[in-house]
Amino acid sequence: MSYLYLVRHGQADRLGKNYDQLTELGWKQANLLGEYFKLQRIEFDSVYTGTLNRQKQTADGIIKSFTNDQFCIPDPIENSAWDEFDSRMWLGIAAKIRNANPSFAKLYESYKNAWEEGKEETRHYFQELIQLVLADWVNGVWGSIEPYTFEEYVEKVSKGPLQIPADVKSTLVISSSTPIAIMMGLACKMNYKEFPIFMKSILNSSLSVFRRENHHWEPVSWNGTPHLQNPDLITIV
Repeated sequence: MSYLYLVRHGQADRLGKNYDQLTELGWKQANLLGEYFKLQRIEFDSVYTGTLNRQKQTADGIIKSFTNDQFCIPDPIENSAWDEFDSRMWLGIAAKIRNANPSFAKLYESYKNAWEEGKEETRHYFQELIQLVLADWVNGVWGSIEPYTFEEYVEKVSKGPLQIPADVKSTLVISSSTPIAIMMGLACKMNYKEFPIFMKSILNSSLSVFRRENHHWEPVSWNGTPHLQNPDLITIV
C-alpha cells in the first residue's frame, strides 16, 4: 500500500514585491510540519516539489527538521505538474473582468493600493479576487485563456500523481492550493467544474493524505494542520 502526503507551501510573501518566497511565518510552519512528521514516525521514500521557490523552500524547511536530528530523507525531485497555475492566467482574466464589472474593478484597485503600501489587507483583497477569477476560469467564461484553460491545467496536474512509482510506499509532495484542490477532486471522481469547492479553504502548510488503491488515489484526510497547535500560526493567504 502506498501513501501520498500532499502539503501546501507555507505562507508566502503576498505583501512583498516577490510573492514566490516564504515569510518568516511560512518557514516556521514548514519547520513545525517536519517536527510533526518525526514525532509521528512518518518517513518518506520519495519527495517531490513543484518548480516554484515557495514550494522548494517549504521542502527545505521540512527536510531541515529531519536532518538536524540525522534522520534520512530523500532529496526532492522537481516536477512542474505540481506547480500553481501560471500568473498570466489570473492577470489576464482579472483584466477582462475589470473592464466588464465595476465592483470587481473597485476591489482590484483596493488590492493594488494595499499591496503598494504593504498593508495586511492585501491578503484579504487577494482572497476575494482570486475566488472570482477562478470561478470564471473553471467555467470557461472568457474562452481560451493563456497559457491554458482550466481543463488543460487539470490534465497537467493529473500527471503528477501518475508519475509516483508503484513500488514507493510513502511519498511527500509539496505543492500549492490549486493542484491540491484538483488532486482532491480527482480522488473523489468529481466533475472538474466542481473542484472549486476545495479551492476556498486550503491552509498554508496544511497536510492532505491519500492512499493508492488499485492504481487510484483515495482521500484519507484533508487540509489538516496538526503541527500548528497555536491558532495564530494558521493562515490561508
